[in-house]
Amino acid sequence: MSKLSEHYLQIQEQEFELELSYQEWLRDNIQEPTSDELDEMEISFLTKPTTVKNRSIAQTSLNNTNYYPRGA
Repeated sequence: MSKLSEHYLQIQEQEFELELSYQEWLRDNIQEPTSDELDEMEISFLTKPTTVKNRSIAQTSLNNTNYYPRGA
């Protein structure tokens, strides 16, 4: 085999080993949330607002001085 194809195969093998080690780390360290944690997340999602209600929107564009919206 040529040096280029050997180098390519070596890189592929290193990438595979890196991905495999990451997947093993995930398997060993990350746990799925319990039902209590899921319930708590659902309650916080439903009760807390996710967006700001009062926002100030400028009449003209602040970053593009040549922009004029329709009707202005």
